[in-house]
Amino acid sequence: MKKKQDKHLVSGIYCPKLKRIMRITAFFLICCALYVSAETYSQTKVFSFTMKNASIEEVLSVIKKNSEYSFFYEDSQIDLSPKVSVSAKKETVSSILDKVLTDKNISYKIENKHIILYKAEQKSQQANNKISIKGQVFDKQEPPSPLPGVTIQIKGSNQGVATDLDGLFHIEAQRDDILVFSYIGYKPVEYLVKRHQSNLIISLEENISALEEVIVTGFTEERKLNSISSISQVKLDATLNNKPITSLSQALQGGVTGITVTQSSGLPGGDAAIIKIRGVTMGNLSPLVLVDGIPMDMDNLDPTTIESVTVLKDAAAAAIYGARAANGVIVVKTKRGQPGKIKVSYNGYGGVQKATYMPDFVNAPTYMRMMNEAYKNNGGDPVYTEDAIQKTINQSDPYKYPDTNWTDLLWKNATIQSHSISVYGGSSIARFAITGNYMAQTGYVKDFTYDRLNLRANTTVSLRENITVGVDLNVIRGTQHKASVDGATGAFNPIWLLYWTPPTIVGKYPQREGDPNEYYGNYGSSMRNPLAQIEKGGFTENLTDNISVNLQPKWGIIPGLNLAGQFSYQVNSGATKGDRRAVNFFDYDNGQLIATWANFQPSSTWRSSYYYIGGTVDYTKTFHEKHRLFAIAGVNAELNNSGVWDEYAMQSLLAKANYTYDDRYLFEATIRRDGSSRFGPGNKFGWFPSGAIGWNVNKESFLKEVKWINNLKLRGSYGLLGNENIGAYKYQSTIDPGNGSEIVFGNPDISWEKVAMFNTGVDFSIFNNMIDITFDYYDKLTSDIILRPPLSAVGGIGQSDINAGEIRNKGWEFSMNYMQTFGDWSVSAFGGISRNKNKIEKLPGGPYDGGSHIDKEGHALSSHYRYVSNGLLQESDFILQSDGSYTPKEGIVIIDGQQPGDIRYMDLDGDKMITANDRKVMGNGEPDFNYFANLSLNWKNIDFEIMLQGVSGVDAYYGGVYSDPIGNAASPQNFHLDYWTKENPNARFPRLTPTSGDNGKSSDYWFFDASYCRVKYIQLGYTLPSSFTNRYWVSNLRFFVNLQNPFTIAKENKIDPESRGGESTYPLSKTYSAGINISF
Repeated sequence: MKKKQDKHLVSGIYCPKLKRIMRITAFFLICCALYVSAETYSQTKVFSFTMKNASIEEVLSVIKKNSEYSFFYEDSQIDLSPKVSVSAKKETVSSILDKVLTDKNISYKIENKHIILYKAEQKSQQANNKISIKGQVFDKQEPPSPLPGVTIQIKGSNQGVATDLDGLFHIEAQRDDILVFSYIGYKPVEYLVKRHQSNLIISLEENISALEEVIVTGFTEERKLNSISSISQVKLDATLNNKPITSLSQALQGGVTGITVTQSSGLPGGDAAIIKIRGVTMGNLSPLVLVDGIPMDMDNLDPTTIESVTVLKDAAAAAIYGARAANGVIVVKTKRGQPGKIKVSYNGYGGVQKATYMPDFVNAPTYMRMMNEAYKNNGGDPVYTEDAIQKTINQSDPYKYPDTNWTDLLWKNATIQSHSISVYGGSSIARFAITGNYMAQTGYVKDFTYDRLNLRANTTVSLRENITVGVDLNVIRGTQHKASVDGATGAFNPIWLLYWTPPTIVGKYPQREGDPNEYYGNYGSSMRNPLAQIEKGGFTENLTDNISVNLQPKWGIIPGLNLAGQFSYQVNSGATKGDRRAVNFFDYDNGQLIATWANFQPSSTWRSSYYYIGGTVDYTKTFHEKHRLFAIAGVNAELNNSGVWDEYAMQSLLAKANYTYDDRYLFEATIRRDGSSRFGPGNKFGWFPSGAIGWNVNKESFLKEVKWINNLKLRGSYGLLGNENIGAYKYQSTIDPGNGSEIVFGNPDISWEKVAMFNTGVDFSIFNNMIDITFDYYDKLTSDIILRPPLSAVGGIGQSDINAGEIRNKGWEFSMNYMQTFGDWSVSAFGGISRNKNKIEKLPGGPYDGGSHIDKEGHALSSHYRYVSNGLLQESDFILQSDGSYTPKEGIVIIDGQQPGDIRYMDLDGDKMITANDRKVMGNGEPDFNYFANLSLNWKNIDFEIMLQGVSGVDAYYGGVYSDPIGNAASPQNFHLDYWTKENPNARFPRLTPTSGDNGKSSDYWFFDASYCRVKYIQLGYTLPSSFTNRYWVSNLRFFVNLQNPFTIAKENKIDPESRGGESTYPLSKTYSAGINISF
């Protein structure tokens, strides 16, 4: 039985008054009928029989056989073997039992047509030990409604009561009895009796099918059955809950099709991922993220407070957000309190983190020989003598001939910990959910740390039965600490220095007695030493604060008509400070001054604020049983402020209507009008409509008898979205007040970027929803892209932004979910694969040549634009002259100065020279396919999970120290030993030279396939039996261990294929953690 037939709800209130009246009336009539029937039956039913020397059990059998009575008793307590004689002539059952049970120490009680037998003295004894439980039962809707007719039964017995018309109940039980609250259409709840309760609040959750599941879509909520948009819900149990992740963006990786999530850094406090929904475009790629209806950085959320995450991917779903939805919408709903006793829970974990990839540098003797080889190849003299190399090998004097392993000296395992305490509960008057979280990380290198304190308090108050007010508060404080002062003279990123400091430099010399100075090895003139940078380079600290208040009043005016409002205020502020004290560095051997780092104490602050006010009215009506109409309309205004003068605002009108006929045919239309102060007069407003249709084929008569098909839905949509995130006041020109010249060239005609998207899909569920399949195809055209095309060199004005380009993204998405239970086993598996291809269809002033990348019509955005190589030049390609120089043979085109062992470039234009015209478009960095798979196994109290995630078809290229291993005193890695020599002509790397020279050109020689498959996590958990934990007032106690990013399968192992980070990138982490979940 469904409590609420309509699941297409909105952020307004569902007013259940009419249905409650009907339900209460029906319940009252049923109770009266049952009561009258039972009373009448016990008074009118009579028996006539005679039995001599028969057991009590035989007498009861005769009564049962000739009536509708049933007997309940406990065999160990009740003895029915004694013999009796009885003669009844038209007597009631009470009269007969009084005769039969006299002096047998057995009492009875008649409840309806049930007769309960018990020991006479036991009744008196137990009555003295009874615990009285009084309370009320509600549903979990908002606002909560009392549930009449809920059965409350003592587990393992026939004793029980039912709630009255107001959901009230009173029952007596023994200590440690378990009360089972059950109601048709709802999930049962168990309660352990420990003490007297005069106001116990219990809330029951609807036991709905997968198709009746409610999907949160921001302004509205709708049943999955009625959804005709491309919407995906993140499976939080698989991607988020109890996982050692520091930001929500990481949880989206491997959880939803159609999303590309790339984590480019593992820096504590800076490890947020880059998210792209259904392809790429120029400029801002970030989707709109709404937390309880308000734009917010999702990485500022405590993962334990999140109830649901929904991704709106097509225009039909996102059009209601208009100009902010061009890159998709992510809707986050946080947990709220429910009626019931106050519950306290703790969720925490701690672990060790290691880098997914670590550089494997050569030792000092190998480096010295490689340097000698490089200078020899350039006609120079050796840098290091053989005697110095041998002394470095022998380590007879490690300070004069050092062999420093910088990673061993500086690198360490990092740690992570997170602790969350939640308190939630409430009544029909007020509900609350309060969570505090503390998360802390240390880095792989000393003085890299991050900690975050988060407090969220969600409160809902019912002013009347149909009026509620939600008040939410969220407070975040984050502190990131990094070694070295940003921006200081002589300051370097310590991670960068690991790659760019040779192993022939001493880390730190021993302290001399009586000498207060500390001595460090040095390369160059600016004290290049990562240990000195960490110990003497000071620190940079970034402090961020976020405070938001969200007020949401709701009023159910009449059944089906709701009015909702929302006001939100959010303020973000931060401060950055650095501190480096002056220090002089001296030479350890001669005491001469090497370098001086001056005092440096930079500081800065920033602040931004956001205001939102809006309201919606929605109406739901079902008429003639088959017709259902839902409509919503609203208005809102937003104001953003950053700094002193940067301020912009938006005003919006929105409307949406959804019509369903007989749950078979679905129609939906949405329109939104946005006005933005970012644009000039005549261009401030834009209209963004969408439409969608759907067909529940399985509801047709020709499929009704096909029981194994639970859902077969065909759907399609088309709509327009916009993008106004272009920076403020691009339509205005600004003038230098000093000389009157224009410094910014505005464009008064600049307007919205527009996105037109077509989507078609199918949803398919079979075998009692054991298998769910979803497929979508989309075609997304972004037009009027805001570009800044290059100008002629003889032009007299600067560049200006214009609406011009067009980019098309096409792709498909497929996902499948499987769930099954086998006795004590339950299995859940889900996975998905998606493909997207983008192409520039229009680019005025193009192509835009960025050197190694190009934007060109007919090709993907930011395509690789590189020279074509044909292996390495060999001695057979040259004629060796008498002076030792090399002359290329006929047909061999080289760059002046190239020799055997250098990269051979192809002369594509045939001009006998290698020039920029010989470059070619060579793929792009976006993956051809994204995929993921999750498997979850549960056996009794043990749970096991594993998730795989990967991409394929990613074109990537090495650069930096990977293609220039010893340039500028970089420290080569062991894989660089496969370099060209006469003895090793088929080497992977070119000949060594002091600098990469022409071998460092952006070419396909440095190509590698960045496809990978990564085990995102492996988790094993155990939940202690409730029979044990209930003794200690603990309702749930679970322990788990988790391995995050433990294994990666990739074609290349020289770099992390996901981040593809260079020498300045903080590596990603693999985490080994253990945690606990406990609820009281």
